[in-house]
Amino acid sequence: MQPKFFQIGFNKCGTTFIAQLFDMNGIPAAHWLEGALAEDIAYARLTGRKPLERWAERTVAFTDMESVRFLNMPVIEAFKEYAFLDQHYPGSVFLLNTRRLEDWIASRYLHRGGAYARSYAANLGVPLGDLADIWAADWQAHLKGCRAHFGNRREFIQIDIDAAGPDDYRDALAPWFDLPLCPPMPGASVRKARQGNLPRVMQMIETPPPGVDIPADRRERLADRLARLAAPAQRRQKGRVDDPPTAEALCLDVARGQLRGGDGAVMPMTRGPGGRFYLEAQRPGLLRVAAVANDIAAVTDHGCYWLDMRPACFAGSDSDSPAAGPLIATLRRVGARNVFLWPAPWLHRIGNDGFPGAPVGDDPAFGVRADLAVWRGRLSGFVPDPDGPAEGDTAEAALAALSQMPAAEAPASDAARLLSRTARWQFLQHHAGAEGLDLALLPDDRAARALGRAGLQAPVPVRAAAPAARHVICLGGTAGDEDFLPLAQT
Repeated sequence: MQPKFFQIGFNKCGTTFIAQLFDMNGIPAAHWLEGALAEDIAYARLTGRKPLERWAERTVAFTDMESVRFLNMPVIEAFKEYAFLDQHYPGSVFLLNTRRLEDWIASRYLHRGGAYARSYAANLGVPLGDLADIWAADWQAHLKGCRAHFGNRREFIQIDIDAAGPDDYRDALAPWFDLPLCPPMPGASVRKARQGNLPRVMQMIETPPPGVDIPADRRERLADRLARLAAPAQRRQKGRVDDPPTAEALCLDVARGQLRGGDGAVMPMTRGPGGRFYLEAQRPGLLRVAAVANDIAAVTDHGCYWLDMRPACFAGSDSDSPAAGPLIATLRRVGARNVFLWPAPWLHRIGNDGFPGAPVGDDPAFGVRADLAVWRGRLSGFVPDPDGPAEGDTAEAALAALSQMPAAEAPASDAARLLSRTARWQFLQHHAGAEGLDLALLPDDRAARALGRAGLQAPVPVRAAAPAARHVICLGGTAGDEDFLPLAQT
């Protein structure tokens, strides 16, 4: 039986290359999975479960096990949990991948257009410029810890990606894995482009953050006004405070470190030793709630708070959608009772496009925009059903399954069939190429890999750029904060 393989070096050190090396040789690899690998390991450690169990049966290699979200969520660098993984998967092969330290720091600063570094700095509460020293110290400590833990163990491999060629990877891993095929190594143009990274990093660090020049007294006035606007026009308590104000509301109990449903059922979210809440991996429906829970936990250690973080919330707006008591939401209809507004996690975190002071960018007047209806988005949503969507019949579930299963099984799998039956896929397939529409998928590496494994051709092209158009299509169930607020600023 093949041993498990864990890449335990930092991100931006050839992690994608290592995953591709296994994948193209028919050895199932799980790479990053949008932070799910790291989140699973962290949650398993906090709750006493075995890490990566949901992938372990089908997957051999695990790479890029970290999660740095542009939300108020903990930074999780689960590749540092090598001792925990070693304990649960004895006999595994561990690869410590390294590179020139200064190049790694620059690459991290520029990752995701700088959003990665901004998120990391905001999470630590430090200026951008401090990250270089923090990361350098972290690098040295991690390498020292790995080497002390594994010593001269045969299953512990170290590779400097700057100096290594294909044969170095093959030879180092040959005792356990047959890897005759190798992805292309970075060419001269890539190496030359890296020489321009340092000036770009310096420009990024020296650019003042939006709003830094606003006087303190003006900030206080704005904060006071926002707090008053966030409170509902009317408050009227019906029943006990402990009763859920709506059927969809979730209760955040900060003191107990729990999130509960209206029926008292405990949700898969737990509070870590540092005070931050951690969410079970691949629970996207609770991610907004977890981000707001960390906002609240940053200022208090007691109290229970009812939350409805859905992108579109009708609670308290009319007799058909009453809110029987105080409720926190990110969207509120005019005149809604008992609903307190909270910043929308995806839009109002520092550095996001919806944050006050963020540049709007190019904004042509309506008259000069193309007379088109534009849609950009990802593969998501449910399979339509007259009785309502069945649990698990989602594009997300299909993509996750396709990402985990061996490539040979994917084309004939239930997951491949499920994906092509979702409402969004059907809509795109029906309207692809129609006059007056510009439909395209946003780039998503995981979805692209899943489609490739399933042998499915996306109904519309994959591209991010969209023309300045007069109309925008929303394919969500109901347009909410994420759909409306960025458009309201144009």
